[in-house]
Amino acid sequence: MITADKSKQWNSQVLAFLEKQYATAPHYKASLVSLWEKYLALGLPNAHFVSEFTSGKKQCVFQRSREMMVARHLDAQNHKIITADQGPDFRFEYDGITVWVEAISPEPKGLPADWMEGPKLNETKVGDFPHNEILLRWTAAFKEKWEKLGKYKAAGIVSEKDAYVVAINGCQLGALPMHHGVSRYPFAVEAVYCVGPVAFNIDPETRKIGSPFVTIRTSILNANGSPVPTSPFVDPMYAGVSAVVALTMDRSDDATLPWDVVHNHFASVPLPNGVLGSASDEWVTEAVGTAGEEINLRKLELAHAAA
Repeated sequence: MITADKSKQWNSQVLAFLEKQYATAPHYKASLVSLWEKYLALGLPNAHFVSEFTSGKKQCVFQRSREMMVARHLDAQNHKIITADQGPDFRFEYDGITVWVEAISPEPKGLPADWMEGPKLNETKVGDFPHNEILLRWTAAFKEKWEKLGKYKAAGIVSEKDAYVVAINGCQLGALPMHHGVSRYPFAVEAVYCVGPVAFNIDPETRKIGSPFVTIRTSILNANGSPVPTSPFVDPMYAGVSAVVALTMDRSDDATLPWDVVHNHFASVPLPNGVLGSASDEWVTEAVGTAGEEINLRKLELAHAAA
C-alpha cells in the first residue's frame, strides 16, 4: 500500500523529471503524464519503478511507459491489477484463475542504422525491409520472458495452475516500426507459430502463377548463422505460456489497446477469448486431421472475440 506522503513525493519527482526531459516534446510529455497519473491512481508504482522511470536513460523510460500502457489497458478491461517487488509485472484474477502479465519492449539491437532513421523533411526514402532482423528481436523478447517464467516458478511466485502472458511492444524496432512481417501475419504470430514468407506455385509448363500461400518456417538464422526457433506454440515444452499479446505503438490516447492476442495451442492454463481485450485481434487454433496431428491457426472475428 502506497502512503499518501510517498505518493505525493513520487508524483512530484516524476512530473519534475518529465517537465525537464521532454520540455521540447509537449505532446509526448502529455501522454507520459497521463499514463503516470493513471498508474499512480491505481496504486501500482514502487521505488524501483520510479527510480528507473526518472533515471534519464531512454530505454528505461521506454520500458516503464510501455508497462504503464499495459496496466491502463488491463484496468480498462475491468481487471483489478496488482504488482509486487518480486515476480511478473502485473497480476489479476479472472474466473478463479490467477493471470500474470510480463511486459517487454525489445530494443533495436542488430537492426540496420538506415532502418532506424526516418526520412528528413521533403525527403523520399527507399530501403530494404529487415524483416529477419526484426523477427529476431521478437523471438528474443519471447525467449527472455519464457526464461523468466522458469525463475518465477522456481521461486514459488508463479504456480503451475496460473496463466502467464507475455506482452511485447515492438514500437522501438524502426523509425516507422512495422507490425506485420513477410507472411502478412503479425510478427508475434511469426515468432511462435512457424509462419513463414508468402510464396506462389508456378506451373512449370504454362508459367502461370498460382494463388499465394503461407509457407512453414520452423526457425530463422541469427547473425551468427545459428537457427532460432519460431515454433514455441507448437511445442508442448512452452505450455506454461498461455498467450502472447502484441502491439507496435509508443503511445495511445485510448486506454484500450488494439493489440493482437495469440493463444498458445498447448497452453496448460488457457485463457478464454476476450479476457485480454475485446478490441483485440485474437489468434486461436484447433486440431485438425484424422488424429488431430495438425494445427489450424485462424483469427477470430472481432464480434466473436468480444462475445
